[in-house]
Amino acid sequence: MSRTTVITAVGTALLLSTPIFAEPGAFEEANFSGTLTGEYSYVSLSGLPDTNIKGIAGEGEFALGAGVHAQGHAGYNYATLPGTHLSNWNLGGSGYWKGQMGRAGAVVNYTDAHLSVLGSAHTTNYGAFGEYFANDDFTFGVKGGGFSGDFNGGYAGVQVTGYVFPDFALTGGIGYTHLNRIGAETDLTVQGEYLLSQETPFAVFAGYTYSDLSDGGGSVSTFLVGLRFYFNTDGFSSLKERQRSGTVGTIGGFGPVGLSF
Repeated sequence: MSRTTVITAVGTALLLSTPIFAEPGAFEEANFSGTLTGEYSYVSLSGLPDTNIKGIAGEGEFALGAGVHAQGHAGYNYATLPGTHLSNWNLGGSGYWKGQMGRAGAVVNYTDAHLSVLGSAHTTNYGAFGEYFANDDFTFGVKGGGFSGDFNGGYAGVQVTGYVFPDFALTGGIGYTHLNRIGAETDLTVQGEYLLSQETPFAVFAGYTYSDLSDGGGSVSTFLVGLRFYFNTDGFSSLKERQRSGTVGTIGGFGPVGLSF
């Protein structure tokens, strides 16, 4: 198996292992917040067959008092490749403190991935994240951590979310992942999300990620579309309000061939 094929397989597995998160924002204390998300990704691999990935996930977080929050998430993903398929389930959580100017905390996630022709692989990722709610229009985030199990390495990233208007968010990010004894990947991501109705909080989102693989490994283009349901406020609320009072967003995730979110 070629080095490019190994990196692609590992990247796809870790992409599937990345939980789908709701986008974060500014501070509003709530007893419970959550999201349900479904998405479809088309992954174009340089020199290799393209891949289709379907995913579904749910998240929920509870305010424990004094700005402390606990969040749990679970998801399932399925990818099709020529002559085989890759599926996984993931389960994890995070704990963080949230205040008027931002939030910061730790995250851990366990993934069981199964490739029909090679068997199963297990990975645990762990890390920390932080966000700064600069003003009504911008949120800045940083993240970093590692992963271990059948795949080992570390990751880091930065992102910024801007609210073009209260019901439309545009996010850009840069991520770096190092896979021990395999190589590295740099991801450039842009994603937009639009709330269809402030009363019935369904949002649509779409994004694109360009991933550059080190040492001549090629590149990967990922196109993403999805639907997300928010249940974290009562009555009419904008996307900005729902995101800023909701679960931790893509700044809490990791992975090569990633989706900022």
